[in-house]
Amino acid sequence: MNRLLVPLLAAALGAVVGCSHPKLTESQEYYVGRGVAANAMFDAQGTYVGLYDKDLNLEEYVAMVGLSVAMESDRPETFKGYHFGVVNSPDINAFAAPGGFIFVTTGALKQMENEDELAGVLSHEIGHVNLRHPEDHANRAADQAGVMGILDTGGHLASGVLSILGKKTAGDNLATLTKGFGSVLDGFTKELIVNGYGRESELAADALGVQVLCRPGVRYNPNSLKEFIARLPKKERGAWSTHPELDGRIQAIDDQIQKQGAVAATDPARTARFKAATAGLRGQ
Repeated sequence: MNRLLVPLLAAALGAVVGCSHPKLTESQEYYVGRGVAANAMFDAQGTYVGLYDKDLNLEEYVAMVGLSVAMESDRPETFKGYHFGVVNSPDINAFAAPGGFIFVTTGALKQMENEDELAGVLSHEIGHVNLRHPEDHANRAADQAGVMGILDTGGHLASGVLSILGKKTAGDNLATLTKGFGSVLDGFTKELIVNGYGRESELAADALGVQVLCRPGVRYNPNSLKEFIARLPKKERGAWSTHPELDGRIQAIDDQIQKQGAVAATDPARTARFKAATAGLRGQ
């Protein structure tokens, strides 16, 4: 899979100048998603971590699982398709950005036990994309903070795009570029990575994710997402701890599973495939 590129948000958002209540087009949402992807390559301390590049087969595997779910969802296509990435971070997290960009951290992958859990986590994020939660939040952030601040700051950056690579020079250049986008993009990225999209949106993404997992073209065990979240000790739950209260969330997932009737069991063959794909990450 090609590495994500970060274009100028000024070009992406130019069409909304002069609107009192900006409404991003799908193409603009896509470029905002790329900007979020750029910011997501830095940890909370501002250190560039980038995408996990020690095993490119792992990224391809995650994309394969993600696309198998996304293609059977209610929104099988985005402006330029879904993009999946593995962030080189010990934090246990996964998140969706505007335009169909979906990320999972190496920390989350290490906590998973099988492919069904990976599919469960990705189906939740795909649920956000289906329900347009990233785009809705991006529009609100642009409206509340004002798009002109981004355009004024980023307009002088006419260098095109930078490839996100695990190299210090790329990290330094990327830091300079994203800094020019101002606090709007920074704040939006931090909010979606740390806090998600709010209780009701998170529960809605769970419900849709379970439905998609049960569809004939997918057939993953819908209990997988619940099992992954429930197994994490509170101190290691990371950003998941800011999602809806755990017991209520698990009950809501159970209720949705009951509505689906008969569900698929976890397939040992898929589990073996998951373990093989993540062996390098686990040092095995």
